[in-house]
Amino acid sequence: MYVRFWGTRGSIPTPGNLTAAYGGNTCCVELRSKDGTTIILDCGTGIRGLGLEILKRPGPQRIHLLITHTHWDHIQGFPFFTPAFVPGAELNIYGSAAFQRNLEDSLSGQMQYSYFPVKLQDLASRIHYTELEEGFFRIGKILVETQYLNHTAPTIAYRISADGAVVVYVTDHEPFWNDHASQFRHPGDQRHIDFLSNADLVVHDAQYTSEEYKSKLGWGHSPVDYVTDAAIAANATKLALFHHDPTHDDNTLKEIEHGQRARASRAGSGIDVFAAAEGMAFDLNGKRERKTILDISALERRRIAGGRVLLVTSDRACASVIDHILSDDGLVLTPASNPQAARELAASNPQDLIIVDAASWVDAVEFIQTVRVAADKSDLPAILLTEDRNGGHSPDAQGSNVTDFFAKPFSPPMLRTRVRAWLARTIGVIGPTDAGLSRDAGGPGYAGNNRAAKQNVLDLLSSMDLFVPLSSEQRARLVERASDKTFPSGHVIIRQDDPAAAAYVVISGRVRVFESNPETPVDMFLGEFGRGGIFGELGTLGHRPSSAAVVALEPTRCLVIPAEDFLAMLQESQEMSMTLLRVLARRLSDVDRLLARYAPDSLTGLPARRAFHEMYRRVSAGCRPEGGVLLLLLDVFRLKQINDRFGYSVGDDVLRTVADALVESSRASDLVARCGGDEFVVLMWQGRVENVEIVIKRVEQKLRQLALYRNLPLEVVCNIGSAFSQDPPQSVDELLRLADEEMHAKASLELK
Repeated sequence: MYVRFWGTRGSIPTPGNLTAAYGGNTCCVELRSKDGTTIILDCGTGIRGLGLEILKRPGPQRIHLLITHTHWDHIQGFPFFTPAFVPGAELNIYGSAAFQRNLEDSLSGQMQYSYFPVKLQDLASRIHYTELEEGFFRIGKILVETQYLNHTAPTIAYRISADGAVVVYVTDHEPFWNDHASQFRHPGDQRHIDFLSNADLVVHDAQYTSEEYKSKLGWGHSPVDYVTDAAIAANATKLALFHHDPTHDDNTLKEIEHGQRARASRAGSGIDVFAAAEGMAFDLNGKRERKTILDISALERRRIAGGRVLLVTSDRACASVIDHILSDDGLVLTPASNPQAARELAASNPQDLIIVDAASWVDAVEFIQTVRVAADKSDLPAILLTEDRNGGHSPDAQGSNVTDFFAKPFSPPMLRTRVRAWLARTIGVIGPTDAGLSRDAGGPGYAGNNRAAKQNVLDLLSSMDLFVPLSSEQRARLVERASDKTFPSGHVIIRQDDPAAAAYVVISGRVRVFESNPETPVDMFLGEFGRGGIFGELGTLGHRPSSAAVVALEPTRCLVIPAEDFLAMLQESQEMSMTLLRVLARRLSDVDRLLARYAPDSLTGLPARRAFHEMYRRVSAGCRPEGGVLLLLLDVFRLKQINDRFGYSVGDDVLRTVADALVESSRASDLVARCGGDEFVVLMWQGRVENVEIVIKRVEQKLRQLALYRNLPLEVVCNIGSAFSQDPPQSVDELLRLADEEMHAKASLELK
């Protein structure tokens, strides 16, 4: 496997004479397997030079870009990555979603017109986004494994196995515990070393000296001594010190390099330690036996929203801070001010994670075990907050099976990422425990002899926000005539325009809500609900048919409450009514954000690129196997020259004319969208390949008619390419690529 460093600096670029030897560009590393597969790790400013180099290479450009996280020093070079501007190039971008933003939104944020002249959606290349969790996936023959790091934002490390060699890329990362004894007793550090184990090359964040790190606790980066010790413990062959601090010049880095080589020698290790330098390149050959670290898919999204966290502390200020930190991720915090209350809550309300403030009582570690027993969940993740920051591990925690330790005062972003990581490892994989429920467990209601099932549902309701304000007696009356039903994946639970008959409470599983438009095959996505979510309540409140359909995305259990019982309880309990009002307000806000995200193009009124991809995915999932699909890709000929000669107002008129011509030339069932500055697409279901020329002539004729009718001072001409598939692919990207190739081939012939 070929390795080259294109950027080695952290935080901010530092060009100049003092950084010439090790480089001033921010993070970017290239890996290339023997079969030619190109993997790029991070896209700091170093990616600019790599992009120029890639353009010189023969053959189609298919690039896999693995991003650790979306802090600026890891993505700021992307707008200058020239292959992204090349038609026909394919970029596959992988990474972790940031807080409240997906991967695409994070990249496009730095390419708004306020900061950059070209928007992300206007790039000519084909870009695919894949958001990752912990686990593994494959790029051709290459195995990629991922694991969360200890940083101030969701950050992923990559372990890449190809051609018999293993490279582990780790940046940014901070020790889980400030343990100068280098014994790595924290479970997080032990997992980290296991992830590095037997690697041929470890590229690791080593931003600080140990002395500098004392004043940088909670900043999310590693001291070099920790890095060397961890690599030695992992039995790695080579260690590249990486993510150099902006204040470290070449002389400083040379001293650090010599110091760490001496440290490894004193430890009796033969590991090759060096400071990564910009331009450094070598072939990596692996010889040792390998093992797979992870056995779950990194492509499976983990849903932490709705996860329940039990916080045990007598410190009200601490509880308030943590509540504020976790609420942004949609987590439900349950505070308990004493051990007895915590055990009772754990026994009655299923919890997904527990945070214990060790300062509240002495026997915190023993107490965690009693909570697990009360919750009947031996693997319940537990984070212990301790005051012992600098004296090694908390004495209470040593030798225990506490999941995680965290020093006070803590860094809010790092606590948030720790909680997020542990929930993604647990509830996203095994889900909440719903023992005792079965298909139609309650029959027509819970009034019969099924007391165990009824009590189980009552216990579950007591942990759900909407029903917490009710007394035990009120909850019992509410479920008296309710039924417990399980719906298989894909089942339509409520159809649009069905009469309102009940309110549904999701006990386990997940549902999707969407609204259909009879004039188009496209469904408008409105939201997804998991455990504790409620649907059908709007029809019940308004005494009107359902305005949307609800489909089970996976096997889903619901408590079905008759409409009259649900309404009666709302009238009886003002607190429940106010809670429902807050739920509806949040839902309305979410829908507003969704509509803004998929808002039509403001100039033409057509769906934009993102909406088009989403619509294709939804329509293709339900199209009939015998239905072929025909795609037309158009770009306006010499739009820039039109703008330069006639002004942008005429250019805008041209774009509107093209949009109107496409709409008037297509059927109501076809999808028409504007996918870029001068690029449009038409997708025709049940189209025929022999009708391509007929459709193109119809579009061209309509363009001439509208241009003449609107008195445009020029002829509107479009380059048009097409692609046909008898079996609609899962993604529209392949059709777009084929149409783009045909369009450019036609344009080249016309120029000749």
